[in-house]
Amino acid sequence: MKETIEYKELTDYSEYYKIENIQINAWGFPDREIVPKRIIYATHRSGGVVIAAYLNQEMIGYVWGWIGHIDSYGIFIYSHHNAVVREHQNKGIGVQLKHEQRKWALEKNFKIINWTFDPLQSKNCYINLHKLGAICNDYRSKYWGDMHDELNIGIDTDRFYCNWFIDSPHVKKRLNRNFEDYTEIINNSLYHSIKTTYNNGILKVKELDFNIQKTILFAEIPIDFTKIMKSNNELAKEWREETRKILTHYFNKGYSSMDFILDKSANPWKSYHVLGIRESIDS
Repeated sequence: MKETIEYKELTDYSEYYKIENIQINAWGFPDREIVPKRIIYATHRSGGVVIAAYLNQEMIGYVWGWIGHIDSYGIFIYSHHNAVVREHQNKGIGVQLKHEQRKWALEKNFKIINWTFDPLQSKNCYINLHKLGAICNDYRSKYWGDMHDELNIGIDTDRFYCNWFIDSPHVKKRLNRNFEDYTEIINNSLYHSIKTTYNNGILKVKELDFNIQKTILFAEIPIDFTKIMKSNNELAKEWREETRKILTHYFNKGYSSMDFILDKSANPWKSYHVLGIRESIDS
C-alpha cells in the first residue's frame, strides 16, 4: 500500500520539539548545532515559513525559512532547513517539501527562494539544480566555519548560495520535466574544466582547465563525496580545494551553475555541474 504523506504549515508550538528531534535523526547534529524550537517558532510567527511532512500523524520531515533582503535580489525567502528522518529519505519527500514551500511563497507574492548547499554533494546538487531549477553563481568558501555534525566534521564548509526564481520560465521548465540534453558533448574533453583519473578505483583530479571558451562547460565531482569524507579525509580536502578553484574562476568569468547531470552511461556513474553563460537571470 502506497504511503500517503500530508504536508501542512506548522502552527502549533507544541509540535515544534519534533523539529529538534528530526535535526538529530537526519543530520546527526550534536546538541551545540541544534536550532532550538523557540527560534524556529519565532521566525514562523514573524512571517517565515515552516511546513511539516506527516505520515500517519507522525512528523517525518520539515522545511523552514524566513524573510530575507539583499539589495541585488530585493525581498525573498531564505530556506535554511530541509530535513527528512533517515528512515524516509530518498522517497521524494524532501523535494515535495520544496514544492510546498514554493506554493506558500507564490501565494504570498515572493519571487525568489535562496538557500545554501554543498557543491560536492551530488544528490543535493541534482535535486536543487536539475530537478528544481535553482541556479548559482555565488561560491562561499568556509561559509559555516567549523561544523561538528556527522556529515561536515573535518572538511571546509564551502557552499553554493543559490537562487530559485520560483515563477521563472527556467524553473517552470524543470518542474514540467523539460530538461536539456547534453549527450552530444558530455564525452568531449574540450568541455571539461576538471580532468579526472581513476587511481586504484578512486576518482582523483588530474588537472584543471581555466581557459575554456565554450558557452557550456562541465565540472566533474565525485558521485559519492560523503563516502570519500568518511574513508579518505585528505582526498576530500583535495577535492574541496580543486573544485573551489575552478568554480570560483568560472563564476568570476560570468558563468553560473545552471544544471547538474548524472551520466549513467559511464561505469561507474559520473556527475557534473553544468556551467553556462546567462545573458540575464530569470526573475
